[in-house]
Amino acid sequence: MKSNSGKKNKLKSFLGSLLIFSISIIIGLLIGEVVIRMMYKKEMVLYPRYHTDAIYGDFRIRRIRPDMTFTHTSFDGTFNFKTNNKGFRSDKDINYKKEPGVIRVIALGDSHTQGYEVNQDETFSSVAENALNKNGLKSTVINAGVSGFSTAEELVFLENEGYKYKPDYVVVALFANDFEDNIRSDLFELRNDSIVVKNHEYIPGVSIQNKLYKYGIFRWLGEKSYLYGYSFNTVWDFFKKRNQKAASGKGTELAIAANPNTKYSEELMKKLISRFHDYCKAQGIKLIILDIPQLDPIVSVSSSIAKNMVSHVKKSCDTLFNYDNMINDYSKMSLIHVKQGHRHISAEAHKMMGQKISEYILSDHKGVN
Repeated sequence: MKSNSGKKNKLKSFLGSLLIFSISIIIGLLIGEVVIRMMYKKEMVLYPRYHTDAIYGDFRIRRIRPDMTFTHTSFDGTFNFKTNNKGFRSDKDINYKKEPGVIRVIALGDSHTQGYEVNQDETFSSVAENALNKNGLKSTVINAGVSGFSTAEELVFLENEGYKYKPDYVVVALFANDFEDNIRSDLFELRNDSIVVKNHEYIPGVSIQNKLYKYGIFRWLGEKSYLYGYSFNTVWDFFKKRNQKAASGKGTELAIAANPNTKYSEELMKKLISRFHDYCKAQGIKLIILDIPQLDPIVSVSSSIAKNMVSHVKKSCDTLFNYDNMINDYSKMSLIHVKQGHRHISAEAHKMMGQKISEYILSDHKGVN
């Protein structure tokens, strides 16, 4: 009896200690959450990317996780996202088969195109679609933007997946860090003044996300907890820097360009854009290139397309919406880039871009008819 009583007392003591330890951990985490919110809430963002991998032809690249509903939160507010069954930011699924009489547009780009820091109906894709339909042109604009995407990944998507949607127009949104991202992705390279495929896979960070997001708790923490965000970003940045060092100093993906373009990055971009143009022309697709303005330390805001590249870009598309030609439009805005967060383009900028795209398509469609 004494032996059993002793075992019960030891078990009670152990369970009591475990309870106290668990409560202490929870209190510590709550205190940590409060401290991080007080110290970093204005600077920090809760922007889970929700990437996964997709097989497109012979390539394996990133896409946004399909059938997702989630939020992004920063000091500027909370932004609502929804993806369809293909991972596009859309409230509806889109089949490959196109209905008769419907105009289809595919918008390709990075987080600016996907619409970080704006709501679902505020992206330029959504604005353009609504404007086209309101003006009597039955249209679907597919927002195929993926945060972190390079022009190289966008080309892979169009040639191996996007074409299946039979687009009439393709919008390629160029942003300043695409030059670096094209090199980082290592999908294409210049060889004897030509562009050739170098690798068939680029899925940075996807493996860990595929494992984490099997569990709802990590999704909840990623969208709600600043302590988790701070801890996750610290570990993420450590491995990024280590991997970048191993990869000969390839830069970090940012919503703000970090380094000046090199001659090689500009030549690679020229070849990618030319290939976009040639492919679209062969498929009977009109190519629209949209210049996403970047924050500039000298002149506040500037074009993402270097002046020495403008002529090449202009002749390699059907129309170019260049920042330098739209300064008057931008000057009317109260905000071109969101004030805090990652400084993506604002809802005002998206609205103007969407209107410009719709105006061009309406005019072009009338000209065709």
